[in-house]
Amino acid sequence: MRKFVVSDLHGDINSYNAIMGYLDNIAKEEEVILYINGDLIDRGIYSVDLLLDVKKRIETNSPVKIVYLGGDHEWAMIDSYHIMNNDYKYYRDKNIINYEPSGHEKFINTYWAQSSIGGSFTKYHMEDMLSMDEIEGLYRFVKNLKIYQKLPDMLNNKQIVISHASCPKTVLDNCNLTIDSVSKDVMNYIEKMQNNYFMKEITDKEQRYYDILCLSKINRTIMEYDINANPGSRDFFTIIGHTPVNNKLGYEYSKKDNVINIDGGNASYWSGNLDCDHIPLVEIDSINNRLIILTFNHNNEIIYGTYFNGSITNMPINDLDHYRSYLNNNAKMYKLDLDLFRVLR
Repeated sequence: MRKFVVSDLHGDINSYNAIMGYLDNIAKEEEVILYINGDLIDRGIYSVDLLLDVKKRIETNSPVKIVYLGGDHEWAMIDSYHIMNNDYKYYRDKNIINYEPSGHEKFINTYWAQSSIGGSFTKYHMEDMLSMDEIEGLYRFVKNLKIYQKLPDMLNNKQIVISHASCPKTVLDNCNLTIDSVSKDVMNYIEKMQNNYFMKEITDKEQRYYDILCLSKINRTIMEYDINANPGSRDFFTIIGHTPVNNKLGYEYSKKDNVINIDGGNASYWSGNLDCDHIPLVEIDSINNRLIILTFNHNNEIIYGTYFNGSITNMPINDLDHYRSYLNNNAKMYKLDLDLFRVLR
């Protein structure tokens, strides 16, 4: 079985089409599994389209097997869902002081609605495109996403863990944590930080779940640099996303943290930074103790190819031409099944 990982697509339908076309054709001859490492949604204008197509592929047992792990944007979506349905107490001060917003006003006070997250765009497209039953189905689907995956594959004598923002402090062989099961704890962490609670009031559980989904060198809840933020583990090799990488490869490796970050910057791209034009697709090649990394741009072209096993090596031109030829000859055959849902264009 060939295993691939992509992260932080953020509604980028062009890259998704190229990647799925590439993998669909490989799947004609070999078993293929794709791990989507969170943040499939928000910012990009085709977030709902991608979410529906991934859901359909998972539920219909498509040739490319997909494991969809949740990220902080999927968490924000479910946090918003619970707040709008009064499923748990909301911490914001104005809600505590006998203030009870409703409907749209309640949504715009959620984390998902903040401009830095971009969830309002996804929510409004859901409401324009889908029936209430279909919307509820998407919420149920996202609620049940797992938040990390431990693989049997090894790299440099360490087992590989896929997690959106950091390696969990305790890695279970089979993760039993879902977006829904950690949603309230992540919200509690963010609310305590934003409202200047004493750090001692943040529980260990809230800290651990926040780190898995949201950890960054720049603490996004207080917008300060955190010198103690360590997304890695000495015991595992971790593939993460979450924090955009602004370089020509679309990924970066930290030997100290034992982490490779493959967030190529789609969130920044859809926010107007067109320099972030790199979408890495990682293949886990355990037989040769390496990762094969193809970097796409937004024109569906493979612009870089590298091998990684502790150091980054550019592909020989013959190897890179081979992958480019495969993409050009096959990937454009794939078209997103827009008949699956109503699309307003």
